[in-house]
Amino acid sequence: MSRAPTPRLTLVPAPAAAGRGPGAPARTPFDQLYAAHARYVAGLAGRMLGRDDDVADVVQEVFLIAHRRFGSLRDQTAARAWLSRIAVREASRRLRWRRFRSFLGASAPVDYDLVVDSSAAPELRPLAALLYATLDRMATRDRLAWILRHLVDEPLETVAEICGCSLATAKRRIAAAEERLRPFLGAEAAAIAEAGKAGKAGEAGKVGLQERRR
Repeated sequence: MSRAPTPRLTLVPAPAAAGRGPGAPARTPFDQLYAAHARYVAGLAGRMLGRDDDVADVVQEVFLIAHRRFGSLRDQTAARAWLSRIAVREASRRLRWRRFRSFLGASAPVDYDLVVDSSAAPELRPLAALLYATLDRMATRDRLAWILRHLVDEPLETVAEICGCSLATAKRRIAAAEERLRPFLGAEAAAIAEAGKAGKAGEAGKVGLQERRR
């Protein structure tokens, strides 16, 4: 007996409550999850990847996975960390594939100036480009831990939770990334981290940064 095909999930912005008529269907819990966290996931993906071209695909994949596993989310207050873990795994997979393609010479050259928002201060543009060019050369797990800590401003405990590792391991990964960044960034590290927050890829994540846990 053949199995019925799995319904396709199309992610679209959920309508605002004020815009729904009396006969409109109520928003499902998953609709509410998407409406509450889609922009944060997009911003997180943008900062982790450093480019805009894969962000929409990552957001789509994250919520497709979340839709399949939604029944396992018992605590709605943990939804953001849950989605963040899925996003980190998906970004990690794409970053490793990107490095593999680069090793084979199959990837197009990157113009790192394009990762910076055009509204950012002019002096931040070359710093952000340098930051992401350097991040592209380091181990994916170190890169993601450093970005979560310094570009998304997550507490160390949250970095460890999202990365699925111990607090000590998260600290080691961040330290390893800082060691790799130091020869390139030197004394300008703090300014360059600020430049990364002004990156074009992080434009959709401004809401997410405002919502961050303290």
